[in-house]
Amino acid sequence: MTMDDADTLSLREQRAALRASTTGHTVQVPVDAYFATYLTDILPSRAETDGLISWLVKGLKRGHYLNNSGWARTQVKTGVKEDATYKGLERIAEKIHDLCMTWNEKKGAAQVPKRTTRFVCRPNLETKSEVRGGSMRTDGRFILMESSDGGGEVDDENVRTCDVGGAMEAKLDVKDRGTNEDQIVNAVSHILYNDPCRRYVLSFTVEGNMMRFWYFSRSHIAVSEDFNYHENPEDFIRFIIFMTFATLEGLGYDPTVTRLRDAKDDVQYRFTVGDKVYQTVRCIDESSALDIITRATRVWAVQELDAYNQPLGKTEVLKDVWLYFDAKSEVDIQNEIFKALEDLDKIGVSVDQRPPTSPPGVPMAEDAKQYFMTIVKDIAVQVNGQDDTTLAPPDGAVEYCYTPLPQNAPAKEATVKGSRGKTAEAKAKAKGKGKAAANTGVRKASAKPQATAPLAKGSPVYPHTRRTHRRIVFAEECQTLYTMKNYGDFALGLAQLVYGLDYMRLAGFIHRDISPGNCLMYMEERHIKISDLEYARRYDSQCQSILPLTGTPGFMAVEYQAMEHYFPPDSAAKQGKSWKDVHTTAHKNPGFNSTSCTMWNLSYGSFSRTSSPRSLIAFTQMPQMSSKNTERSLYCTTSSLMAPSKALCNATISFETSNKPACMPLKKRSKC
Repeated sequence: MTMDDADTLSLREQRAALRASTTGHTVQVPVDAYFATYLTDILPSRAETDGLISWLVKGLKRGHYLNNSGWARTQVKTGVKEDATYKGLERIAEKIHDLCMTWNEKKGAAQVPKRTTRFVCRPNLETKSEVRGGSMRTDGRFILMESSDGGGEVDDENVRTCDVGGAMEAKLDVKDRGTNEDQIVNAVSHILYNDPCRRYVLSFTVEGNMMRFWYFSRSHIAVSEDFNYHENPEDFIRFIIFMTFATLEGLGYDPTVTRLRDAKDDVQYRFTVGDKVYQTVRCIDESSALDIITRATRVWAVQELDAYNQPLGKTEVLKDVWLYFDAKSEVDIQNEIFKALEDLDKIGVSVDQRPPTSPPGVPMAEDAKQYFMTIVKDIAVQVNGQDDTTLAPPDGAVEYCYTPLPQNAPAKEATVKGSRGKTAEAKAKAKGKGKAAANTGVRKASAKPQATAPLAKGSPVYPHTRRTHRRIVFAEECQTLYTMKNYGDFALGLAQLVYGLDYMRLAGFIHRDISPGNCLMYMEERHIKISDLEYARRYDSQCQSILPLTGTPGFMAVEYQAMEHYFPPDSAAKQGKSWKDVHTTAHKNPGFNSTSCTMWNLSYGSFSRTSSPRSLIAFTQMPQMSSKNTERSLYCTTSSLMAPSKALCNATISFETSNKPACMPLKKRSKC
């Protein structure tokens, strides 16, 4: 779900979409396992904190916070409303902090570290967002003691979403557990979406007397088994200690990203990428970061900084993404493609086998580079000297099924203001503020990518696969085909795209996610660049049927997305072969999916991006382009669609006449 999707959904529909996106990626763990796995920053083991916990329990009883019935200030009583009941949690958390400070004085040493957050219950106060739709209301929140951009102490009544270290949702009745789950998931999705500095988020929920702890990362969600926090106050005390005194890294903040404001008072970020530092100029795209279990791709226009934090050189592009921990990096895949083409050059490839635009005498590996982004840096993010990889669920974790919602459950207007009313940007404009985005800090990405395809029936599922945090810096700042306003440029890019895909075919690779968002036009050279190679795979071995279904729904081959043949070959139909049988044998065609995706891209550009017939006429009047791209594919004067169609025909014949990669003989391409 993207932010543009969220704008068209009601609050209940948005929560349902988020719930659906986390289904299959949520586990339930024992409380002890939760602490041992996810709260290791300052609580290494239960045994090492038992002395402190016992002392705190005694102190809380002396202060009448605890009694024989449990927590005196949060007892569920008839006639007492939700906000009043759980307001006492704020006083309890503050008392636990004070007692910890007394423990330090008693022991004569700082055995409890410096305070990081404070817990407050302000269910009717909305946080201020930096993105459209990132504001929220939660029943409780852990607020940073110091603003994440170094702006001093955070005001309890004026909190930004980026300064929320964790969230709490509470209900008086355990029957409302499903609603509570939806609200905490929705709140955390907006914390993660709002803040590029967040790696994961810790939170808790209460329903009546029962409490649960939560961990949200980009690979999975973990929820503890519920427990009665009145009968077992020790675990709640341990959680409050952690959330109050943990380091920023322990709370899920990224130490390699710094937030600051530029001369226009817009929020910008400084990213550490290896031995270099880059500062953002503007956000290009971050729509996919709204879902929790996702690659959370964010793309920024950036400038490299020198030792004095002054910009160097031209604007480049930085991509921040969470990839499966065993996935190859984009630079590695690029290098494998170029190496495979170099090997083919050494063997010798006939003219008929090369893409029709490949200049004679020029190595294919060199010519192919024009179709791919120039990678300056591609590294795994390092936190405390190690790759920033999401945690794996502990032993004993079981699949968690979210609680069904009552059919008539009201959609409490509590979590995400941006999705149910005016955004901060809209409010500012309504008040007559001219530069709402600059004054409110609301950043808006220009691209509108579509969501990753849902898993089709029968396709393999990969719950809880760990992800590694990576950053990639590209030399070229491009436009996606989504944003191309001129149909001629769109068609030119699409025509060039098929030749880049043809090079991938020759190298033995299939992209697996061709869409306008992954096809970038470098306007300085008016040349297409193929990006997002993370899902690209070799097809020269037996079909890897365990790979998950990937792609952008509107641009996938329909049979591939449905995992079945709508028009199977007669021979396969007579033999009663399934999709898997056909897909993995005679029809395991490397070009089938890419060619179909390209055709859907053509349809998109022809019918969605063309505003008037004049755009088509303008394309028919394009001057003849560079000799390398004209003779066999691009130039036409009779039909606006002939140029890309001709290129598609050339490449399609190349794809469809070979079931194997590399140097297998191909039939000569027919003329269009």
